[in-house]
Amino acid sequence: MRLFKNRIQAAQELSENLAYLKNSRPVVVALANGGVPVGEIVARSLEAPLDVLVIEKLFVAKYPGQCVGVVDEHGRISVVHGSSRWHSLTAEDLGDPARDVFPEVQRRHTAIRTIMPEIDVRGRMVILVDEGVATGAKMLGAAMAMKERGAGRVIVAAPGGASQGTWQLHAQADEVVIPHRPAKFKGVAFLYEEFREVTDGMVQAVLEGWMRDHPTDHGGVKSVVLKLTNTRGESLMCEIDLPVNLQRGQRYPAVVFAHGMQSSARSCRALAVSERLAQRGVVGVRMDFTGHGRSGGSIHEATDRQMRDDLRTVLQSIVKLKEVDRGRLAVVGSGTGAMIALQHAEDDPSLRALVLRGPVCKMDLVHASAVQAPTLLIHAEEDTQLLNSVQTLDRELASRHRLVRIAHTNRMFPDAVGMDAMVSATVEWLVEQLFGEMPLARGIDAGNGHVDSSRAQPTPA
Repeated sequence: MRLFKNRIQAAQELSENLAYLKNSRPVVVALANGGVPVGEIVARSLEAPLDVLVIEKLFVAKYPGQCVGVVDEHGRISVVHGSSRWHSLTAEDLGDPARDVFPEVQRRHTAIRTIMPEIDVRGRMVILVDEGVATGAKMLGAAMAMKERGAGRVIVAAPGGASQGTWQLHAQADEVVIPHRPAKFKGVAFLYEEFREVTDGMVQAVLEGWMRDHPTDHGGVKSVVLKLTNTRGESLMCEIDLPVNLQRGQRYPAVVFAHGMQSSARSCRALAVSERLAQRGVVGVRMDFTGHGRSGGSIHEATDRQMRDDLRTVLQSIVKLKEVDRGRLAVVGSGTGAMIALQHAEDDPSLRALVLRGPVCKMDLVHASAVQAPTLLIHAEEDTQLLNSVQTLDRELASRHRLVRIAHTNRMFPDAVGMDAMVSATVEWLVEQLFGEMPLARGIDAGNGHVDSSRAQPTPA
């Protein structure tokens, strides 16, 4: 005998089991596709905001019928520990299967984000909902993804599942709510009398209906995906954070973020700055260099030249957007990305502002004397190995510039005080240059005791 007539009945029963969490202000995150109709009912019952996560199972050729891992919409690979130990597999072994399925994951993710912006789950309770749990692989990867996005607590929930597939979820989730775990579990489909495939079209219809009924749930910064092509013919991905209360027909300044090696557009530092800028009426463009994040190619192809080409491609593309004022562009570079930004600024006199955070510069310091854009240098004082580069840039930059030192932290800004000081200094500098607002006061400390030294020089003719 099947446990549920359909997903509606299953979702209603699951909602009753989750009712005790209603006053905790949770966010319900449904796993696409089958978890969406279940999650939507749960979210309505709990009067909670709804979001969606796209995640796909991974298989290896030697064991085609056994799920050994998952990849999520941001390219994060998670291993199913039971299967991986049995077959001696590691996350590196799943790289090729992940690359095979990721384009489809990204396509579905992009379609969803054009309807429903991602909810910020930092510090929030997240209830992950699916239609059922078999191996536990998707839920495991989803729980890890939510933890990495900063969720305060993660609750895994499904109407039913296999006992063998759910035990490992306790290692990642704070709670597991799966009311039915049949002794003879034959598969998720066998939990339901009526079980038809949930198509992309059905998901989009559910989300469109939700957004009509809950227009304020996603009232924060709206992000859209922009897919470009690099000079090698491979995909070059960007996320664009649009200004809050965007007005149709109005053009806004834009800031492109050039991340460092082994980082991506999803860097928490770039996200924090970009979201703050969106509140101040600035478009944020977070790009993935070739071989990084969701862009195509391998990391070995991310040479200095290729990264410069990538940055140029992005800048040339965003000025074609109707929301962007091509006369007010800036670049924020960090680590190696700061070096790339410095090199680009030498040949691009149109830039209105530049921010170089923890620059990893070698011979590239010769570019400093030709830079015309007003430049903010940010140095985290615990990064003593970068001090020489920053001090040399401070001497060699011919443009108007300022050096901000942030004490008691490193360039990853792991502490909240250091992070806020960095974000505030970056945003105020960019707003000053892009809007012509009142300059920063000399000696700014932003609550972190960082020393601001600035030196104005005439811009070269």
